[in-house]
Amino acid sequence: MKISNQLRLSAGSFAVGLALASAPAFAQDADVSSDGDAVAEEENQILVTGSRLNVNPNLEGANPVVSVTAEQIQGQGTVRIEDFVNQLPQVFAGQAGEVSNGASGTATLNLRGLGSQRTLVLIDGRRLPYGSSAISSANLDVIPTQLIERVDVLTGGSSAVYGSDAVGGVANFILKKDFEGVEIDVQGGFQQTGNGSEFFSNVLQSFGGSTPGPVTDGAEYSITGILGTNTADGRGNVTIYANYERREQVIQSNRDFSACTLDTSSNPAVSFEGVGCFGSANFRLFGGPGGFTFQEADGTIVDFAGSPDQRFNFGEFNFFQRPSERFTIYAKGNYEISDNLEFFADLSYVDNVSDAQIAQTASFGIGAYSINCDNPFIQNTPGQQLTDIFGCDAAAIAAGTDVSGITASHRNVEGGPRNSRLENTTFRMVAGLRGDFGDNIWSYEVFGQYAETSDVSVSSNDFIVANLQQAFFAVDDGTGNVVCRDPSGGCVPYNPFQRNADGTTAITQEQTDFLQGVGIVLGETTQLVAGGFVQADLGEYGFSSPFSDNGIGFLLGVEYREDTLTSIPDEISQVPGGGFTGVGGANFPVDGSVQVYEIFTEVQVPLVTDRPFFEELTLEGSYRYSDYTNSGNGTSSSVSTDTFGIEGVWVPVSDLKLRAQFQRSVRAPNVIELFSAVNTGLPNLNSAGVNANGDSLFDPCASDAPIATFEQCANTGVTAAQFGTILDVISGQTQSITGGEPTLTPESSDTVTFGVVFEPSFVPGLLLSVDYFDVTVEDTIFAIPAQIILDNCLETGNPAACTLINRGAGGTLASSGIPGEGFNQINRNIAELSTSGFDIQASYSLDIDSIGSVGINYVGTILDAYDLEPLPGTIIECSGTLNNGCPAPITPEYRHRLVVDLQTLAGVNLNLAWRHFSGTTNEVVEANPVVDDNLPAVNYLDFSFFYDVNDVVSLRGGVLNFTNEQPPVSASSGPPLGNGNTFPTIYDTGRQFFAGINFKF
Repeated sequence: MKISNQLRLSAGSFAVGLALASAPAFAQDADVSSDGDAVAEEENQILVTGSRLNVNPNLEGANPVVSVTAEQIQGQGTVRIEDFVNQLPQVFAGQAGEVSNGASGTATLNLRGLGSQRTLVLIDGRRLPYGSSAISSANLDVIPTQLIERVDVLTGGSSAVYGSDAVGGVANFILKKDFEGVEIDVQGGFQQTGNGSEFFSNVLQSFGGSTPGPVTDGAEYSITGILGTNTADGRGNVTIYANYERREQVIQSNRDFSACTLDTSSNPAVSFEGVGCFGSANFRLFGGPGGFTFQEADGTIVDFAGSPDQRFNFGEFNFFQRPSERFTIYAKGNYEISDNLEFFADLSYVDNVSDAQIAQTASFGIGAYSINCDNPFIQNTPGQQLTDIFGCDAAAIAAGTDVSGITASHRNVEGGPRNSRLENTTFRMVAGLRGDFGDNIWSYEVFGQYAETSDVSVSSNDFIVANLQQAFFAVDDGTGNVVCRDPSGGCVPYNPFQRNADGTTAITQEQTDFLQGVGIVLGETTQLVAGGFVQADLGEYGFSSPFSDNGIGFLLGVEYREDTLTSIPDEISQVPGGGFTGVGGANFPVDGSVQVYEIFTEVQVPLVTDRPFFEELTLEGSYRYSDYTNSGNGTSSSVSTDTFGIEGVWVPVSDLKLRAQFQRSVRAPNVIELFSAVNTGLPNLNSAGVNANGDSLFDPCASDAPIATFEQCANTGVTAAQFGTILDVISGQTQSITGGEPTLTPESSDTVTFGVVFEPSFVPGLLLSVDYFDVTVEDTIFAIPAQIILDNCLETGNPAACTLINRGAGGTLASSGIPGEGFNQINRNIAELSTSGFDIQASYSLDIDSIGSVGINYVGTILDAYDLEPLPGTIIECSGTLNNGCPAPITPEYRHRLVVDLQTLAGVNLNLAWRHFSGTTNEVVEANPVVDDNLPAVNYLDFSFFYDVNDVVSLRGGVLNFTNEQPPVSASSGPPLGNGNTFPTIYDTGRQFFAGINFKF
């Protein structure tokens, strides 16, 4: 087949640098082209990222692409592909196994920090479906890690080639093809840390806690089998892959820096060097017209002062790494029906289960409950009288009057931590034909693909709001027994108001059994794609430049895609405001679809080739027209988009290549953004600083010593009577109104890149590239973060921000569970995102006669700017900052990965990698530098080795972060990507060991 020999270099991928730093097997599998592209030596068609047009295989490409080989992935000891790609400087953190509070049960990829929903993920050039009914981003869990041949990462827009979502870039996972033989691979690993920080030990001891000692945890292992065979006639191949992987938990109490929730404190009795264990105020908190009080361990009711000893250490219960189990089957095959026709197909199934654990629930809600004044449990309490706090006078007690707006928040330490069991299964199949016609001038491909995901979320150990309120209405039955006023449903009165004489809880198992419930959400997504394209070298018809021997390349294609999403919560999960106390809001059904019909084209014009100072001058263009129809919740809408790209390559001499491109891309709104019902969310606020009392605040208008002025607070809805009496946001967790918007329109983005690739012939083995990138996303679909709304309103009084704030009872921004309170975060086409900087890549290889060879590879990104305009006229500079409301919580101005690889003649290969993150600044507040000011630069060193015992057996092993560098800590590290005083999806939380053995037959 002619198509089997067509090859276009992978868009300046510079894979050589990465390749040379990998295990020696890659040197046997790939040649290095002049611009740094990795070209696999296969007779079959080779997939290229950045273009479908491949009629001129010897021409250079303009798209900067980073390619990663299978050997590099193995050398990093990763069994989950997201753990490796997140190390690339162009990739920012997304959903991963290190997310617990706010976990979707998936793993996502976030290029340029523009959001995982703006990154298109492909397998062999074909897009993946929605990750689950909870998140539209593709789920990397469906990618068979050990079957990967290479990963091409194209950063920047590419919608004209691939369609919607390719705004931040494209990640193309290219799988092995025509595999022959049997391969069995086994790998195991674990985490280890010594917990030897004297500082954190002193902080924990000041809180009365204990310091964890040396610990080994987070064990993981993976077993993989690959079987491949060619057909008897040599015209086809079938490959079958199976993998089982298991991961154990890492809990925050096992790390000294996360064993308690940190914040600043000026009270030396409960802190160390200005840092203390802060915790959550909703521990044993009671409030009403009489103020807020705290219940001490012996049951005495005292004033709530907000000191650390009156707060609950919720941090120690959360997972740093979710326990998980995954099973994958992947089969692929191809068969040449004739010399001009080939059939291909893929079939895969993945089942992934994980548990997300967070701290115990509570009877959350400020002023959210009612109680009868004659409730026996609140009479004659030691210390202050709860009847007075709740506003019950003698007459009300005698009459059994009900009072509302009370706070009775007790952490469910008796029932255990909350847990969400997340199960996600994905079925996907692809089939198609490709071949040649017209005297082999034209080639074509037609294909169809179908994918279906099913997800189940089961939440347990949470309080049912209705049962809790029913249990608060307790009365004496006339014989001295306390019973529920309404005994239906087996009601058991709840008694957080008293404690036993020995200081133990008075809450019984029967009480928690009545209050706790299980919430179940079932979801399903489907994706149907059908399309095809034809391409030709029009030079065969005389269409070419007079200054080039290469003809004009032309491609024309069509595509149809339909994505559907359905989410069906159980009845209790749909209760407005939330059927459970610990979920923040309801889970409402979502049902919708997005259909699109598209036509696209690509043209490549070699203007000049093989002339003095013009080894090559090529222009390329691409265009796509898309017609969308959105349907859901009884509504429908239509919109069309145009995307295009212009690229140019100039190679004046063989040592030097100049490249540039402009891309107009789009991202159409997904079903979740369009059709989610109005709901309640739980966003986080950062620390606002320390007030005159030495207390750290999240709401600068809270406490009896607010940080902000009355005029500023009045902008946010604070009255003169409320100022100086407002309860602070508990644990930084506030409340919001969320929801979809059916009238959303597609986002658009402009990407500009230009760069240079230098391969000096006078220094064999050296390759250098520098590329400038500039990406701007307009009409960004955005739910304005609560922190940005609050800061903007305080500082400017801008009505566009201030009207989005609705304070609760008494002026608080604390989560109340009452629908409509908090920050309005409905989706809008309102924001603008932009980022610019430089990608730098370099590699050098050197043969040493008596030893072997040494390869050095460097990949780095300098982030010049990363700006967010959430409201017209309000620009937030995100580059080099920490969690200031930007889409990415950590935005280092500089990151790199440097790899040195020694390949010995004895078959032993040693690999040393250096990962670097520059420091970031918390520009929101000037606070204690240890926990809330500047995050320092971080350097990780990873070591790995490979050893080929013989032709059948090979060994590998290594240590990641072998110096056990501790992660930077910050009090502004809220979920989902922040947890345990740091950002575990970004920084390592311990030293990781791994070892593996591979058998090839």
